[in-house]
Amino acid sequence: MKLAIVNNCVPFVAGGAEHLAEALTQKLREYGHEAVLIRIPFRWDPPTKIIESMLACRFLRLPNVDRVVALKFPAYLVPHSDQMLWLLHQFRQAYDLWGTPFQGLPDTPEGRRVRDVVLEADNRYLRQARKIYTNSQVTSDRLRHFNGIDSEVLLPPLADNSRFFCDGYGDYVVYLGRITASKRQQLAVEAMKYVTTEVRLVIAGQHETSADLAQIESLIKQHRLAHRVQLIPRFISEEEKITLLSKALACAYFPYDEDSYGYVTLEAYYSRKPVITCRDSGGICTMVKDQVTGLVVPPDPRSVAAAIDRLYLDRTAARRMGEAGLELLRSLQISWDRVIEAFTR
Repeated sequence: MKLAIVNNCVPFVAGGAEHLAEALTQKLREYGHEAVLIRIPFRWDPPTKIIESMLACRFLRLPNVDRVVALKFPAYLVPHSDQMLWLLHQFRQAYDLWGTPFQGLPDTPEGRRVRDVVLEADNRYLRQARKIYTNSQVTSDRLRHFNGIDSEVLLPPLADNSRFFCDGYGDYVVYLGRITASKRQQLAVEAMKYVTTEVRLVIAGQHETSADLAQIESLIKQHRLAHRVQLIPRFISEEEKITLLSKALACAYFPYDEDSYGYVTLEAYYSRKPVITCRDSGGICTMVKDQVTGLVVPPDPRSVAAAIDRLYLDRTAARRMGEAGLELLRSLQISWDRVIEAFTR
């Protein structure tokens, strides 16, 4: 079968969605299919560019393709007679993030018009897909709540989990991922003001904007935390990531109302490390079982600091939770066999 994996992109910015698109394309080839990854540039600033990107997708045609698998807005607006979705998230600024600090779209006549266009397009064109899978129950619930559309959860595996390993439980907590306001690395930095142990924080990832990076750097300087917080503001290689996780005490991940459990959670568990997250972190909380595979705390610096100190003072508990996380992954049977069968049958 000839399949086109369609995803939007921002040049020189990569995250979990980009890694999943690449992994799905490669795995389809390994399973004997022909697959091509098509990346469609997407702009959201100024807001009128969102509509232009949507129109670009609607005008795009993919000849010589048996099936299209689309992942994100607005890539899933590309028309095809045999289209399936592995929906990672819609344009959340028009949905659950509207009315929050992460809204993005301005609450102006122009912003509301863009929001209306997004909602109307989703309600019309998502229903034309032959099948919609999502990356989590959270994403499925949102799709049902906002658009009245049913879907099926299909959990995404890592491209390769065999390389992750545990090399002890060191003196630092690692926060991996794209540096942006909604991922809330700033909460981890602020928590370091209140820790009482000698624990350190390592933040590693590419920043989405210069303002996102400046905020983290300002917090570190403002609170005089340079000796406690190491900032690696760039894309890190798989080798660097594996090494950081292997020696870490734990993994911190505090996104606001995340769609899925996040690759970071899987990578931490395959490294036998507990995950510290927040009660409002969305899909992460479906994977992090409080007191069992990690710690789930309120989204405030003192609570986060207490959780970090707790694991630093009790490495036995950290090890137990990390190993429980690995066992949880094994019980869920997250596999590429299941994914490839879903998109090629």
